[in-house]
Amino acid sequence: MTERIAIVTDSTGDLPDCQFQAAGIHRVPLSIFFDDEEFLDWDTLKPEQFYEKLQTSPHFPTTAQPAPGKFLQLFQKLQQDGYTHILCIHISRKLSGTSQSAIVASKMIAGMTIEVIDSRTVCRTLGSLVLYAQRLVQEGHSFQTIVAKINEQISKTAVFFSVDSLDALARGGRIGKARALIGKYLGIRPVMTIRAGHGEIEVVDKARSAEAAAELMAKLAGAHIKKQEHCPQVTVVYAALDRYRDILFDSLRKQNFNIDSIQQGRIGSVIGAHMGPTSWGITIC
Repeated sequence: MTERIAIVTDSTGDLPDCQFQAAGIHRVPLSIFFDDEEFLDWDTLKPEQFYEKLQTSPHFPTTAQPAPGKFLQLFQKLQQDGYTHILCIHISRKLSGTSQSAIVASKMIAGMTIEVIDSRTVCRTLGSLVLYAQRLVQEGHSFQTIVAKINEQISKTAVFFSVDSLDALARGGRIGKARALIGKYLGIRPVMTIRAGHGEIEVVDKARSAEAAAELMAKLAGAHIKKQEHCPQVTVVYAALDRYRDILFDSLRKQNFNIDSIQQGRIGSVIGAHMGPTSWGITIC
């Protein structure tokens, strides 16, 4: 039987609407709450709107993973549309229970092959993995080959990022191995990573200025990129502060990267809720 493969992801890959819609990718959004007011990440709340609301709302935002029923509804529609296989690629399970919701829903569907992959990453690294999977579908690879290639690629990913304060990460409980260091980084910008395949946040260095943090992130990214056999996708990501994007671009240009281009992207509402408006970094996939 001919395989007809659908790619499903969640909104934490922070792909702009034009990119994921053009690629034919199916997205299940996470929710953002300001008190009892609910929004859907990237659907009913765009990043720019989120950061504006963050400045004016008296409530700290909270987030929630999609319920299994949201995935089940999508899986049923894809089955009705004639798809035989579904590949789900989601935010690290150490940061969210989204992949578990997809797994629960997958067990409620008969007559389809559904594979749920924990990307062990987030933000545009996840987004790049999803775009890569869709390219493999378009090139005609088999489902099992695509699953194998995605798992291989996950081991090569990296995220390097910084924030002005660890408050948002600590409040959201997503700080991972950096938790014990909160008190030590008062007035100092931590430079953190989500290492390839590990899926949780770790502090790797510190800096006393945005420029120093950008230089550290660029050097860490450069060292990671030089280990790759092919030209990876490098994206500068930023939350509310455009100037941080510009500082990081300047630092990256000083590195001798073997890449064709460096993309940029806004950090979405869910990631912004946990990292704060001063978050910025580099994703590599």
